[in-house]
Amino acid sequence: MISRNLTGMTVIGLIYIFTIFLRQPLSYILNLSVLPLSLLCLISGILFFNLFQFSEKILIGRDFIKKNILQLAIALLGIKISFSQLANVSIQSIGIIIITIMLILLTYFALSKLWPIQKEVSKLLAIGTSICGVTAIMASSSVLKSKDYDVGTAVLIVVLWGSLAVLIYPFFIEWYFISDLAKGIFLGVGIHDTSQVLAAAMVHSDLYQNNKVLEIATITKLLRNLFLALLVPSLFFFKNRAEKNTSKSLSILGNIKNSIPLFIIGFIVLIIIRAIADNYYLNSVAWINILEILENVITILFGLALTALGASINLKKILSQGYVPIIVGMVYSLVSFFTICVLIFILGLDT
Repeated sequence: MISRNLTGMTVIGLIYIFTIFLRQPLSYILNLSVLPLSLLCLISGILFFNLFQFSEKILIGRDFIKKNILQLAIALLGIKISFSQLANVSIQSIGIIIITIMLILLTYFALSKLWPIQKEVSKLLAIGTSICGVTAIMASSSVLKSKDYDVGTAVLIVVLWGSLAVLIYPFFIEWYFISDLAKGIFLGVGIHDTSQVLAAAMVHSDLYQNNKVLEIATITKLLRNLFLALLVPSLFFFKNRAEKNTSKSLSILGNIKNSIPLFIIGFIVLIIIRAIADNYYLNSVAWINILEILENVITILFGLALTALGASINLKKILSQGYVPIIVGMVYSLVSFFTICVLIFILGLDT
């Protein structure tokens, strides 16, 4: 598999290295004390792959990095997180996640009554915005038997608004919120796709030298991803409630199993390994060195993944979708934005 993707992986790697060398002179030219490498990786990927035409072989390698390398980086991030942090963030964020999902879905029902244009796209956008972006759209479309055009449109719009959030939210949270908990939860719930959440959190980490927000955003987003396991059987139930079929029940169980990404399991396993290792080797020089090496590996993997993420954003395709799905996607994003801000304030998480 690696050899099949090697050409595209090499191109992404070269763009990443070019971006590293570009960072210092660009900081000098723009007169900026801090220019986040993660943001530059994202922009470099967008520019290179929208200005130049690349072969299908390179695109396959790009997609391999975007999916697999990112998932590996997220799983490895578990080595930096403690059980107490996982439990605390999960308890604090679960209510915000549930209420945000419910309000976005209620907005869909209201829009489908008041403005029943492109109802199928609107449904997919509501699911993608509320749960986990592209993954939720793809999982739900297989149950709903959505048309390829509707699925493609929904994916592009979720990518559009999520990408804009990556560019805006890291600065917004630093200006608007005080606590790391509020900042991390906002990113973890407010941005659609897992890759986009991690991109925004990495940009914030580079800008403000604060890894806590990255860790909290990751925990919140992965917890939100688990709602896929509830989404799939719910869609099956509402779609087939008049039918009673054992094969459908087996299909539901299979889809629930497939809805829990492997990297989430890896993330939890590494949290367990970290807890055990800290218990026995907390002051060990070798263990500290291992953690430092892993920190550098995670940074490189995220840099490659963010470059690939930028390279997968096709500006021409996004802008050719027409105004209706773009506006619908914006409505869902705004509902999510204001809901999270209000809930963080009501629950007193920003103290």
